[in-house]
Amino acid sequence: MGFIVLLVAQTTAGVARVDGDRYAVLDVGTATLADVVRAGALTRLAHAPVIATLDRDEVALRAPIADPGKLIVVGLNYREHAAEIGAELPRSPRVHFTSPSSVAGPADDIPLPGIAGSSVDFEGEVAVVIGATASAVPAGQAWSYLAGLTVADDLTARDVQAGSNPSIAGPNVGLAKGFDGFTPLGPALLTADDARARHALALRTLVDGELRQQSSTAEMHFSIAELVSRISRYTTLRPGDVILTGTPGGVGMGSGRFLRAGQLVEVQLEGVGTLRNRVTGTADPKYHEGKNHEQPHGDREHLPASRRG
Repeated sequence: MGFIVLLVAQTTAGVARVDGDRYAVLDVGTATLADVVRAGALTRLAHAPVIATLDRDEVALRAPIADPGKLIVVGLNYREHAAEIGAELPRSPRVHFTSPSSVAGPADDIPLPGIAGSSVDFEGEVAVVIGATASAVPAGQAWSYLAGLTVADDLTARDVQAGSNPSIAGPNVGLAKGFDGFTPLGPALLTADDARARHALALRTLVDGELRQQSSTAEMHFSIAELVSRISRYTTLRPGDVILTGTPGGVGMGSGRFLRAGQLVEVQLEGVGTLRNRVTGTADPKYHEGKNHEQPHGDREHLPASRRG
C-alpha cells in the first residue's frame, strides 16, 4: 500500500474523506469502506473523485467495518489496568474471539442486555483493521498488513465474564463482550501509514463528561505490531478483520461504577475522533434474583486470571 495520510469514514451518503467537520463523499459506486478495505484498494481513496461535500450535520456516521470476518479482543495489555484488577501482565497476548454482530456505529445506543445489564463495563480501546491477508507475519512487517486504526468501546458484561450470572453457564469472555451493540466502532479509519508515523496516540474515555481512562498507544504492553504478529500465528488474519488491542486502567470493574441507562460514554483517539454512545435499557431483575451485582469486587476476586481483561 504506498505511503498515504488519510482519514476516511463510512457515512449514510457513502464513503467519505474527513476534512475537519466536513465530509468529501467519494465516487466509489456502491462500495462500502469495508468493501474497499477487503479489495485492498484503500490507497485509491486518496485520489477518488469527490461527488459531494457535506457538513457534519448532513450525514450520519456508521462503523468503518460493520461486519468484520473476525472480531478479536486482547486482554491485560496495559500495566495500569492489570494492576487495578489484581492481575499480572501476561507473557504472551491474552486473546479472545467474540461475535462480529456486536459491532455498532459511533453514535448508536448501547443497549443493556435484559439478562446481563447490571454490571456492564466500558473499555476504551484502539481497534486495528486488517488490510491484507496475514499469516505468521514478523513483527517488523506487521504494519504493512494493516488498513488502519479506529476507535472502539469493548463493552463487557462482567457477571457473564466472571461466571456469576445465574442465566448463563460458566464464565465466558466471548459472550460477555458479544452482546448486540457491545462493540461501537468509528467514527473514522486512520490509515496505517499515518498511524504508525505518529508513534503514540492519546486515548481517553469519559462517562457523562467525567474522565475515567487516559493513556496512549505508547503504554501498550504488547505493541500493535507485536499483537498482529502473535495473533497471525494463531489464525490467518484477513482484510476486514478487527483486533481490539486492550484497555487502559480506569474501567468500572476497578471502582464498582458500572454503566446505567441514560449515561453517555465517549471514547477519544487522537487523530481519529470520538465515539459517543448513549446507554439505554435496564436489566431484567428476574435474572438476578438472589444475586448482588452491586458488588463488583466479588466478581473480580472470583475471576480467574486467565479470564480477566
